[in-house]
Amino acid sequence: MDHAITPSPKRGIDLPLAGPTDHPVIAIPFHVEINGRQYIGRGVSLVRAEISGLIDPQMLGQQRIAWFVFRFQGFTVGLPVEVRIQDIETAKGTAALEFLDPMGEHLPQLRHLVNAFIAGDLVTLGNVLAARPPLTAKPRGPQDNGRHLRRFGGTLVLLVLTAALVALVATKVFDRVFTYRLAAPVAAGFDGRTLAATATGQIEFLDPEAKSGEVAYAIRANTGQTLSVVQPCDCRVEVLGVEVGSTVFAGDPVLRVSERDAAIVLAGSIRPEEMLELARASSFDITFADGRHVAARLDPEGLGPAAFGEPVPFRLLPVQPLAADRAGQLAEVTLRRPVPDFFQPLLRFVDRFLSAPEAQAQ
Repeated sequence: MDHAITPSPKRGIDLPLAGPTDHPVIAIPFHVEINGRQYIGRGVSLVRAEISGLIDPQMLGQQRIAWFVFRFQGFTVGLPVEVRIQDIETAKGTAALEFLDPMGEHLPQLRHLVNAFIAGDLVTLGNVLAARPPLTAKPRGPQDNGRHLRRFGGTLVLLVLTAALVALVATKVFDRVFTYRLAAPVAAGFDGRTLAATATGQIEFLDPEAKSGEVAYAIRANTGQTLSVVQPCDCRVEVLGVEVGSTVFAGDPVLRVSERDAAIVLAGSIRPEEMLELARASSFDITFADGRHVAARLDPEGLGPAAFGEPVPFRLLPVQPLAADRAGQLAEVTLRRPVPDFFQPLLRFVDRFLSAPEAQAQ
């Protein structure tokens, strides 16, 4: 329903006075709630108010907490005031509320409302208060343009930060659901075979430079016998953490031999409870200490034997060849579970995000 906007009076010389204090009673729209019952406000000043409604005569002279409510467009202002009920006229249904503490906490807000209404800053829209519409629009100056630019810039920054936060959260959720990191790292080394200790004992002789057919190492077994292992080929040899005098057990790796042009592979061991994750993985992401990311695949023939409950050896083959200087370096393995088709765009985004630092480093 439409209501005409009625300007508030500019002066209060014709308004009734509230007794010896000479505070004018202003006919401003409001209502009062006392003990859960609402009364219509007839007028209010800084020291008293007049209300109308169904008033109990027994309330004459009683003190109550009255809740003064001023309705505006879209919100309301409520002020609690301690009052004494006076001048009850049952026939007319009117009464007066005398403020017991006119200088109380309600005074600044009430004074602002009354003064704004008298000055014409507030108008009545039916039984609702509203700000008086400006008569003319002020021309926009350079300061307004600068304010709008700053507001636009702040909004743009907020949108960018929000988008970055959403992308970060989505990436973390994706990483949590569709990836799995192995507890133990893998070691990069040349593809070849391992020469292991043939008995438990002590390394008595070790010659990594031995030619094909020559003795590569010898072990003095606990039985007193000396067991020698012959170099199988003229190839690259890696000593696997042993030296002359080292104690070894049967099956411990001693040397790793590989062809001169052998590629770099990644070898490690996995706990038995992680074997199912290894089998389910659709791809593997290898991360070296310097931040380099490399994709790899599982070598079907790389799973080695292991005793019950012991870690199982496995081997990964890099999709792209690795430089020879990667040999001996450790790397973290991240298994990627199969991703549904509708998550493929996010997967491509993660790949691009991970490959960006690598491209800059190169």
